[in-house]
Amino acid sequence: MNIQTDHYITGEPAFAVDRRGVVVFWNDAAEQTFGFPCADALGKKCWELMCGHDSNGNRYCFERCPLIEMAFLHEPVNNFKTLFETASHQQKPCTVSCLTVFDEHGDEMLVHICHPDITPLKAGHHQAPTQIRPGNLSPRELEVLALLAEKVKTRDIASRLSISIRTVRTHIQHLMYKLRVHKRDEAILAGKRLKLI
Repeated sequence: MNIQTDHYITGEPAFAVDRRGVVVFWNDAAEQTFGFPCADALGKKCWELMCGHDSNGNRYCFERCPLIEMAFLHEPVNNFKTLFETASHQQKPCTVSCLTVFDEHGDEMLVHICHPDITPLKAGHHQAPTQIRPGNLSPRELEVLALLAEKVKTRDIASRLSISIRTVRTHIQHLMYKLRVHKRDEAILAGKRLKLI
């Protein structure tokens, strides 16, 4: 992917990944903030480089990144807080905004604009599900969440909604990410607490 870096100027640390999660853009502010020279960052898998996680150590960055899947399904990606690991193994708290952009060949990439937080998250404290508004879940994700609450199996959800099992799993990943939970049962509890189901 050929990126004209002068088209993507921002004072905030920013990096972009392709569909495979490979870093294809890394600006000077990212180099200064995270300590990885551009030459070292480009071509690396983003989850191996940034190791994003919450204050409890739960991973945000991993191979099957829901952000990448959402972006390339043309779904909006909401801002989120995470701790990135710097080159010196320090934890850097950031609020991250994402946007999908296209290069001159029409190839998509997901740009992460990182806003370093002045006050880091305390251990044991993470974004509460109560900060999620019903509008943050897509209508399809709300349907899937409701079926999960009815204890409907993945295969049967796919059948009822006339979508593939893989698509159901993707929706489940997305809604768990948006609700800041890691298990289906936790998603159901969060959904009930927020009156989504």
